[in-house]
Amino acid sequence: MALLLMLVLSLVFLPSGQWQVFRPDKLIKVSVGETATFSCFLSPETNAEAMEVRFFKNQFDDVVHLYRGGKDQKNMKMPEYRGRTEFVKDSLDRGHATLRLQKVTPSDAGLYGCLFKSQTHEQKAIWELQVAEMGSTPLISIMGYVDGGIQLLCQSSGWLFQPIVKWKGPEGLELPTLFKVNKDVHGQFDMETSLTVQENSGIISCSMQLTDQSPEVKSRIFIGKTFFQISHWLPVSIVLMLLCIGGCVCIIVMTILLFKFKGKLEDELEFGKTLRLIVKVTLDPDTAHPQLSISDLKTVTYRKAPQEVTFSEKRFVRKCVVASQCFKEGRHYWEVDIGCNKSWHVGVCRDNVDRRKDMALSPINGYWVLGQEKETLYFVNICNRIHLSLTTNPTRLGIFLNYNAGTLSFFNTDDHTLIYTLTHQFEGLLRPFIEHSPSDEENVTPIFICSVL
Repeated sequence: MALLLMLVLSLVFLPSGQWQVFRPDKLIKVSVGETATFSCFLSPETNAEAMEVRFFKNQFDDVVHLYRGGKDQKNMKMPEYRGRTEFVKDSLDRGHATLRLQKVTPSDAGLYGCLFKSQTHEQKAIWELQVAEMGSTPLISIMGYVDGGIQLLCQSSGWLFQPIVKWKGPEGLELPTLFKVNKDVHGQFDMETSLTVQENSGIISCSMQLTDQSPEVKSRIFIGKTFFQISHWLPVSIVLMLLCIGGCVCIIVMTILLFKFKGKLEDELEFGKTLRLIVKVTLDPDTAHPQLSISDLKTVTYRKAPQEVTFSEKRFVRKCVVASQCFKEGRHYWEVDIGCNKSWHVGVCRDNVDRRKDMALSPINGYWVLGQEKETLYFVNICNRIHLSLTTNPTRLGIFLNYNAGTLSFFNTDDHTLIYTLTHQFEGLLRPFIEHSPSDEENVTPIFICSVL
């Protein structure tokens, strides 16, 4: 209605032989990789075949596409637009001009203009292009047991516009979805959605996309038999045996139960079937921060004053160290003794992380770690921390990396329980990672790689 009113007014009040330039939309939204269509036209309709038609960005001289002298002036474009524009001339005789900008990138966002210029008159119209960049690849985490099922959490951040969130089952069937939306300080959307599934559900996927036709980012997780679920009849059986047999038999039963429970862990990791899962991990002293002393390639000792060390481009500016071994496929298990220290991070990192920057230890920066500060145990996620509630914090951790399945599990080997499992589609080389960064008032002890065998 507003555009129609403007057209009517232009016909009424314009001097004879003059025209105005209009654009249908003042805001155009497209996703990364799509084609943006810019349209503008003259009112009243005027033959523009002999005119100059210029599409520009921000200012007149920043040429996106130029039509002059009856043909396209390809050498006038800004370099980043060459080969990506298509000028539609079919309706120039009626004063209609259309430009298609292909393979849109985030840097294309901004203000654009369309200028018509004749020998006696010129005018332009301005609009804005917004480019919806894809958010981060979803991270699926196993939160634990809820209402008899397994609760999954899927998170993604960095969306310019709110995406469509979907959970799908093994056959591609969409599952009911509940999600929470947050906006960060830059106005971008952080998405969080949860789903409760049953054991042996198979492959479950979480995907996000801006529209049903736009590309999607997706992660998958395989839900089979879950670690450390105790059979429902086991507690009842134990109680009955305690009541019937008495003290001595109770000790025997508890001993058997302990070995069975430990055996379940060994079965899950296939300790009895293959030794390939238990890997020898040694630390690389050339990567260690100067305040970390590495001895016997397994022990990390924190020192209040930095040591004199040789220069190495591999060395971290954070108080951390990585292993000499790296993994790009397969399943691997190792253990780390963290003792009673209150400030540490343990897990894996990409081999190509920027070691000269003190970056946040999060998946978006190439770190997948479990950490503790004071009494709080947590996993660092894409945009926040997931705090974990345990009866007692572990003193020794088992770490199980299944690279191909995209899972990293942390175990409390003190009581043989699963602490947390995270999922991610890993890429590139991964290295075992340890950070030891206590405060001055802490009672500090060494952290070391354990011998599992």
